[in-house]
Amino acid sequence: MQSTRIKLSGLILVLIALASAGASADEDKTLLRAREGAAALMRGQYDKAIAAYDEALAAPEIADFIEASIYSDRGIAKWRLKQTKEAIDDFNKSIQLAPDNATVYNNRGNALMDLGHPDEGVKDFDRAIALSPNYGAAYNNRGNAHATLGQYEPAFQDFRKAVELMPTSAVPFNGRGKAHSELKRYHAAVRDLTRAVTLNPKYAAAYDNRAQAYLAIAMYKEASDDATQALTLEPDQPNADLLLLRARAYAGDKKFNPALDDLNKAIELKPDLADAYIERGIVFTQTRRFDDAIGDLTRAIEIDPKNVKAYAMRASARLQAEANDDALGDVNEALQIASNDPLALRVRGNVYEALTRNDEAIADYNAALAQDPFQTESRDALQRLGQEVPPEEGQPLGPPLSGWVIKEPESGRYIASNPKYASLRVELEMFGSGKPRIVEWKQLKDALSGIGLLQYYAGDFGEGQDTSLEYVAIVDIRANKVLSIEPHSWGPAAAQWNWQA
Repeated sequence: MQSTRIKLSGLILVLIALASAGASADEDKTLLRAREGAAALMRGQYDKAIAAYDEALAAPEIADFIEASIYSDRGIAKWRLKQTKEAIDDFNKSIQLAPDNATVYNNRGNALMDLGHPDEGVKDFDRAIALSPNYGAAYNNRGNAHATLGQYEPAFQDFRKAVELMPTSAVPFNGRGKAHSELKRYHAAVRDLTRAVTLNPKYAAAYDNRAQAYLAIAMYKEASDDATQALTLEPDQPNADLLLLRARAYAGDKKFNPALDDLNKAIELKPDLADAYIERGIVFTQTRRFDDAIGDLTRAIEIDPKNVKAYAMRASARLQAEANDDALGDVNEALQIASNDPLALRVRGNVYEALTRNDEAIADYNAALAQDPFQTESRDALQRLGQEVPPEEGQPLGPPLSGWVIKEPESGRYIASNPKYASLRVELEMFGSGKPRIVEWKQLKDALSGIGLLQYYAGDFGEGQDTSLEYVAIVDIRANKVLSIEPHSWGPAAAQWNWQA
């Protein structure tokens, strides 16, 4: 997913205005060169800015705070020219002269991120925030650094603070939406990313990120529309990964020809993109072009010999081409690489079923569901074989309410289910500390019959009274699908709901 940092900002124009009064002739000349550099920087004439700043710094005597600001702004110009190490040298000199300037720490943190040092970037953003506790850009940029380090909960907290400090900026909403997605809170991600593109309708990264969130919750048309918008906004920047994303959305919506067009373009742009060959192989399998599918999946394995999905999908293609023994060899190879992979277990179950080795098929389907309770193919297969579909692993978190129970199949992942709706699984998004619990189950009537509202406690956002969070999962009990997860109440503040059929 794409992140967006809030870019480096300059200082010198403000400081020149403060320093001009009462300056000597030599000082006036220095300030004039600095002013020329600042003007060039603002116009994007970075080489000219650096030359002017060089002249300003050549003066024999400059006040420390002015010299520090010139170094800072020259660092920005160098950073814009991708001279990142040289930019950091200038930021270091600026900090030596004026160690209490939050902006320079923020700028150096961004440059360190560009050099692949997010851990050092965090330290600089920490210092910027310590010096200026309401510095929204530093919170946003520290959020990006935490996300780069895979620290998504701290990243989310930083983006949340940045949103509070900069509520009219699309950038922190994009960051917070991205963090939600990494924490598997896809419905929350869609809300934040929608806010981002509302604030900035030309924000390609936010459309890209929202497309990925939509894809994760099987909203394929919305995903392909967003991917198209992102591609349209940046026509001069061919993006194989974004084409791959749109192809997955098209394929999910059974639009196989557009999916193949995108995959062909993605492979042309990045000939060693294994995932593109895998996805094209899957589409070829779905359209019964088995030789083409096997060829693409073989190419993916050549590029990435440890790719479990490539082996599993080649096994699936060979199975449908009635090459059962070859299929079994492929899927066993996949399980040698990752013995508990739910996709590979499900595909081997399919192979065993085709070989009428039903006991082994049943064992693999059950093992797949133990790893991924949402795998509908394995549930359907067990029902097809006359088996009882197993419940999720783990003990219920509290007594049932209207038949609904919550289990925790893995740490931090909560699933609500109801035996009355055997194929429906609701993954509960948590937003605070604590374990979820069902508050109420309500089925709508008349024109909205078939829609249910599962209200649940989603954690606490602080200590003391009135800090509980409640959310509502809106489910289509006929289609066995979660339509959305929306806030119901944050402490004493409650949402107002209006329903239209």
